Amino acid sequence: MDTVQPPYPHFSWLAYWLIIEPPRVFAVHKSHHVTHQLVLTTSGAADISWETRSTETAFRATSGDIGFFPCDRREHTLSITAAGDFSAYTVLLPAGHVQRVCGEEGLNPALNLPAIPSFRDGLMQASLVRLSSRTEGRQISEDIGDEIAARQIVLRLCVLVGGSVPEWQKDTSVFTPVVMRQVVASIDAHLGVPLTLECMARTAGLSPGHFARKFHQSSGESLGRFINRRRVATSFAMLRAGGLSLAGIALELGFSSQSHFTRLFSGLSGITPDQFRRLYRRTSG
Repeated sequence: MDTVQPPYPHFSWLAYWLIIEPPRVFAVHKSHHVTHQLVLTTSGAADISWETRSTETAFRATSGDIGFFPCDRREHTLSITAAGDFSAYTVLLPAGHVQRVCGEEGLNPALNLPAIPSFRDGLMQASLVRLSSRTEGRQISEDIGDEIAARQIVLRLCVLVGGSVPEWQKDTSVFTPVVMRQVVASIDAHLGVPLTLECMARTAGLSPGHFARKFHQSSGESLGRFINRRRVATSFAMLRAGGLSLAGIALELGFSSQSHFTRLFSGLSGITPDQFRRLYRRTSG
């Protein structure tokens, strides 16, 4: 039986916070048959031990340190001892996601990626911070910018453990006018539905990572920001026409909520949607 692929490559990632506050000084996190795990220390310091296959690795983690713990189909135990406040952000990466991303980018990392209990990397940290600031509950959000960050984590991880740099990272060309018009037309035709990086990449015949980089070089902005700007531009006509509430417009244009629509509209126009509608009514009446 065929399996249904989720619309977002990182859909099955889990994300959560590990927080220790006095008087607690100790926390244990156990995972059975876990997927690859990344842990970013966001504040404080702690002594951490990682135990798997009856082997224990001990290390010190301070703010900015990252730990990578690969899947080995066995139980993993993270024991954290902190003298004061400590917080960390952790994500579980499905092994299938790692293989899929690497396959799309022409990489062939070893299936047994080695553990890196403590390291620092600016690109990896920036991607994890983006996801941690937007995660609601345990599920990474389905925002196209978050999808790019999720892919970047996997690609950067492969490079850090000795893999090759994807060829698309060396491509500095831009889309031809014909291709760019096709991409923009596809965006405009689907503003009301979630637009995945994977689906958009297919319009240009590229891998998602290559497409994201090439689109930024062609337009001067990220795909997510470009899509939101097109949505806001379309909302001007809908606000002038009336008939729909702000919540209705947000739903029609694929925003996650009315507040999300208002925030993006205000950031791009300098006024709120409601202020724009009232101003239009005064000037047109």
